[in-house]
Amino acid sequence: SYFYALRNQGTFKGSLTDDLDACVPLEIKNPQPTVYLGWQMSHLKPFLEQHYSVIDLTSDYKKEVQITNLNGIFGGELAGALIPEAKLIDGAALAFVAREAGFLVTTLNGSDIPPIYTCQDYCLPELIIATSPAIHQNLLEAVAYCESHF
Repeated sequence: SYFYALRNQGTFKGSLTDDLDACVPLEIKNPQPTVYLGWQMSHLKPFLEQHYSVIDLTSDYKKEVQITNLNGIFGGELAGALIPEAKLIDGAALAFVAREAGFLVTTLNGSDIPPIYTCQDYCLPELIIATSPAIHQNLLEAVAYCESHF
């Protein structure tokens, strides 16, 4: 499948043989209770494992074993993700698609993400992407706890 998003119109899903007009709005009703941690986010794993399965890119990635990547959030395989930075052509593009799908996308302190054109090298700061307000709150709490205790 593939996904595309249009500003203020939502995110759509289709099979690789579908024309754009055959795509349907993306809906994720019951995502798996799994959180994805991008590079340099491993310190959050112990605090998230109490509530979620955690895919930690730093420790779980092996070329012999395929793991769910950030795109898994669009298929319901992930409830949320924390990523260290979002470059224009990868993480920032996925953050845009996620936000248009109705997911919450913020910085690690819960602030709105800045417009990409205001960011150095078109790279967004560390991000939280969550499929629901409750998951977003859990992820914010884990980040805040780690920042205040370590």
